[in-house]
Amino acid sequence: MERLPQMLTLRRTVGLAWLRALPLVLVIVMVPVELATSSVHLWTLIAALPPLAALVNGPRTTVVVAVTAFLACAALNWSRISGGVADGYSEMVPVVLIGATSVVIAVLRDRVIASLINVNAVSEAAQRALLPDLPRRVGRLDCAARYRAAVADSRLGGDFFDLLDTQWGVRAVLGDVSGHGLGAVATMAALLGSFREGALDDVDLNALSVRMERRMLMCNERRGGWTEEFATALLMAFGRDGCTVEVRSFGHHPPLLVRGGEVEALSLTPAPPLGLVGEMNVAARSVGRALHPGDLLVAFTDGVVEARDRAGGMYPFERRLRDRAGAEPFANAAAVVEFLFADLETHGFRLTDDTAVLVVGVRRGP
Repeated sequence: MERLPQMLTLRRTVGLAWLRALPLVLVIVMVPVELATSSVHLWTLIAALPPLAALVNGPRTTVVVAVTAFLACAALNWSRISGGVADGYSEMVPVVLIGATSVVIAVLRDRVIASLINVNAVSEAAQRALLPDLPRRVGRLDCAARYRAAVADSRLGGDFFDLLDTQWGVRAVLGDVSGHGLGAVATMAALLGSFREGALDDVDLNALSVRMERRMLMCNERRGGWTEEFATALLMAFGRDGCTVEVRSFGHHPPLLVRGGEVEALSLTPAPPLGLVGEMNVAARSVGRALHPGDLLVAFTDGVVEARDRAGGMYPFERRLRDRAGAEPFANAAAVVEFLFADLETHGFRLTDDTAVLVVGVRRGP
């Protein structure tokens, strides 16, 4: 279990083989140094190396370091007795206790890590169930989407998306539930369920919006008045021929329309987030737009624009998208998604919030 890549990842020691080997190397080096220099006593440092090994290694390596440290201290004490120094072996008791404690710590820590690995595996399976892979092509539309958690150890958050082909046309949603933890995940699952049911039954976005707002209110009623949540969302309805789109925003960022080398944010009048629409008594309004072959509609959650570089600057998504499209038009929806995450990594931007991206394009060919 000590050699599992997941273990190294959760110990934060991937690519740090030198650090994992350092305690053992120091034990081996310190013994001849003390033997050669009688005025320097390093046995206390040697005794402190097993805890260091436990911080960056598993139980097996920690046992090796602890045993080596014990033998080294025993050899140093024997050399002192042979030289007429009456230290005896009383110093060996703390060496044994420190080594044994270090091994116990390493065992317990790896048990916790193994439990985290199992939790992550369950979370990953839940993510696949809630956010399944979208079809690459639906009629004349080209589709791509990706979710990425802000923390490498976290596999599931409150961002969500889906796309369905219905008798009324293609319906798509992308949103972000407030809060974190299991409550946000449960709300996300409820909203996705309402969307999937309503997309098949509701003729237009009006009925679908009412359905999702009602579901959000029901989720809040179950929690009580002190734990209310809300969700920003984009609802999109594409015509059967893929030449038109109707977009409705509930407190969400407007999608970006990529047309050739130009990038434009759709002008929307957003309604309050889901869960607050009824309280504010505000009617949600949609915006229609004609689409041309090759057009790409890019919807994203705030994790994209809130990504930070080392200087604290925010990621200029629209400008970076415009620069890339102006230099070389995107071939398809998947190219936009690949460019986004590659560009974030290349320019040193770190995600500070979970991120979801949904790109829908109109195919040029049949």
